[in-house]
Amino acid sequence: KCDRSQQVVTLIAAYQVLEADSDKIFMLNLADGFTVTLPSIADAGAGWRCKVIAKTAPTTAYVVTEKAADDTDKMIVNGIDSLAGDACVKSAACTQANFIANQAIAGDWIDIFCDGTNWYVTGVASVAAGITAT
Repeated sequence: KCDRSQQVVTLIAAYQVLEADSDKIFMLNLADGFTVTLPSIADAGAGWRCKVIAKTAPTTAYVVTEKAADDTDKMIVNGIDSLAGDACVKSAACTQANFIANQAIAGDWIDIFCDGTNWYVTGVASVAAGITAT
């Protein structure tokens, strides 16, 4: 049996994601929310990716953000869909994907991929207001 346990990381506080964290799944597990900061695009490089999942529904937002000192508006969000059938979230140039307090629930998720120039974000929320892009 292959041990994949190191690929799943449960977070309960703010975290600066590392270049070495590519291909990991981050489980957000604190209702009070916190910020997860991606590595710079230059450090991540083409092919870097991760998945972020709300393990606990937030009462304060979970914020997934670019490393502001290096990247600005390099996040392209195209297709965070709602299971409720509402309109999906789209943004050509943003800095954050937010799991919204009292809207996002356990199981809402985003996938993040870097092509060396931009971050590409897709995902699914239970309701349209569950995940936003700013």
